[in-house]
Amino acid sequence: MLKAIMNFKWKLSRNQKGMTLIELMAVVVILGVVAAVAGAAVTGGFSSSKTNTDNASIKVITDALQRYTLDKDEELPASGETVAQTLTRLVTNGYLSSAPAPVNGSAFTITYANSHYTVAVAP
Repeated sequence: MLKAIMNFKWKLSRNQKGMTLIELMAVVVILGVVAAVAGAAVTGGFSSSKTNTDNASIKVITDALQRYTLDKDEELPASGETVAQTLTRLVTNGYLSSAPAPVNGSAFTITYANSHYTVAVAP
C-alpha cells in the first residue's frame, strides 16, 4: 500500500502544467478571509476575558470587605484612606491573599452606603 502511494504520479494533460496565477490568487484571498475572521474572533475573546477578570476581582473584593466589616465591626475605607490602602489592609489582615489590580481600568473604587459595598473599576 505504501509503495503504491509513493509511486503515484499525478496525471496531467499535455496542456496543463500547474496552477494558473488566477487560481493561486483565489487561494490567497480565501486564506486571507479565513485569517481575518479568526483574528476578529480571538480579539473579541480577549476583551470579554478582561471584563470577566475585573468582575471576578470586584466580587472577591466585595466579599472581603463584607467579611472584614462583620468581623471587625468597622467600615472600610476608613476616613482619608485610599483604595490602595484599603486593599493593603485587607491583605494584611488575611481577607485577601493579594491585592488585585484592574485589567480594563486604572483603579478600583469603593463606596459604602446603606450597609452595602459597591466596588467598581474606574476608567
